[in-house]
Amino acid sequence: MDGVGGRGWRLRRSRVAVSLARHAVAGIVPGDHVCASFGSDEEQQAIVSGYARQALRRGERFLYFAHASDDARIRTYLELEGIDVEAGLGVGQIEIRRIDHDRDRIDPEAMIAALERDRRAALHDGYSALCVAAEMSWALTRPAERDAVVRYERAVNRVFAAADIAGICQYDRRLFSADAFERLGAAHEFQLCTGPQLTTAARRRLTISEHDGGVIALSGALDIDSSAYLAARLAVLDGDDDLVVLTSGLGFVDISGCRALVRAAEALGRGRRVVLLDVAAPLVRVLELCGWSKHERLLLC
Repeated sequence: MDGVGGRGWRLRRSRVAVSLARHAVAGIVPGDHVCASFGSDEEQQAIVSGYARQALRRGERFLYFAHASDDARIRTYLELEGIDVEAGLGVGQIEIRRIDHDRDRIDPEAMIAALERDRRAALHDGYSALCVAAEMSWALTRPAERDAVVRYERAVNRVFAAADIAGICQYDRRLFSADAFERLGAAHEFQLCTGPQLTTAARRRLTISEHDGGVIALSGALDIDSSAYLAARLAVLDGDDDLVVLTSGLGFVDISGCRALVRAAEALGRGRRVVLLDVAAPLVRVLELCGWSKHERLLLC
């Protein structure tokens, strides 16, 4: 019985982790350069498949750079999401490449130039943007050149300023040391960390944490830069109960951020509300100023 119970517990943890990872990639759009760290194959599958599905639905090209995974695994990830991989490969909307390890040394500028060529090629071929996912395990094959990898991750941010390319750099926490991951992750403006009980997404000035059970916690600044991402995150949280959002960590809120919360509340099913717990003072002020503090689909606690 203990063995059966243990398997059931692990299965539940796995399902929760997959659900949290799927929610976390919602709202990643061209212009985002994301460091996504995961701790299981199931979490990686949820990240990759959810990200690819969004890109393909928007009419973007999806380019996958594989290293630790073989092509068959990536195809399976996408197929389990209901993606017609053969059709995508046939028309060029999906491409899977193996990462080249033959360079004498890591050249950040040469790597950036290659990514720029891929971005321009996607636009030339009629796609609205290029969405890239790369397995960063290749960096472990060059431990003496770790500084060059960090320089690349920092310098490549300028490519994403064009807002017609998105990128997810995948870091497997089972492979990277905490010190190495901290340095590499810090080079990204968008850091996503998935897990079986908590997923944290720090996108520039706003951090969104989702706990097992569907509770969302916000910290930092909820403004025009972050409101669209928050709206996308809240939109995927289905269920029958009220949507609970902890806001005590917010230090700044503007009208666009409040509007995202109000619209999320209005989009919920009949009888559901957005419950704002530990409401931050900046949020209260803007809600009152806009006349939303008494909204029937919002409950301030």
